[in-house]
Amino acid sequence: MHISTILYLLFIALINSFDNIGIRVAYSIGGVKVQFFKNILISLMAFAVSFTASLSGHIISDFLSEEISSILSMLLLLFTGLKIAAEPFMKKEKEFVNIKFLSYKESVSIGIALALDDIGGSIGVGLVGYSPLAVGLAFFTVSFLIFLTGNYMIKILEKLKVNHKIATVMAGLVMIVIGISQVIE
Repeated sequence: MHISTILYLLFIALINSFDNIGIRVAYSIGGVKVQFFKNILISLMAFAVSFTASLSGHIISDFLSEEISSILSMLLLLFTGLKIAAEPFMKKEKEFVNIKFLSYKESVSIGIALALDDIGGSIGVGLVGYSPLAVGLAFFTVSFLIFLTGNYMIKILEKLKVNHKIATVMAGLVMIVIGISQVIE
């Protein structure tokens, strides 16, 4: 495989992963760290969906349209965003921990939402004839790097002494906006 093909697929994966960046920024603002194995879980979902979509091409587009994928992605992101935004109000002040870790349940929910959002791009590059394995690996790599670098953003936000209660509400609202944007185009 040529370096230009690899760069092209990574670029396609990055463009299709702007929501991943937004979600990761939202989690970083809220002080949520994504541990290594949970990052792998999210990235594996990106790989599995993009690989399958690329492999299946037009069959998947007939079975699960981009519109339905966007709606499912929106619902998952809305639910997760509402949960995050409500979290500071559900806990007593002394229970509110500044730095949290993403749970496996949240990892699966976010992984599914973000992976469903990748179906359109994956089908497109699959229809053009790119290797499904290469497409899947590109989406895995980009997703993994986005969530990995977000953990370092938390350190910067700590130094800035960001109010974590307000930041968590803002993170939830960002996720809700991203979710709504899934169906508004």
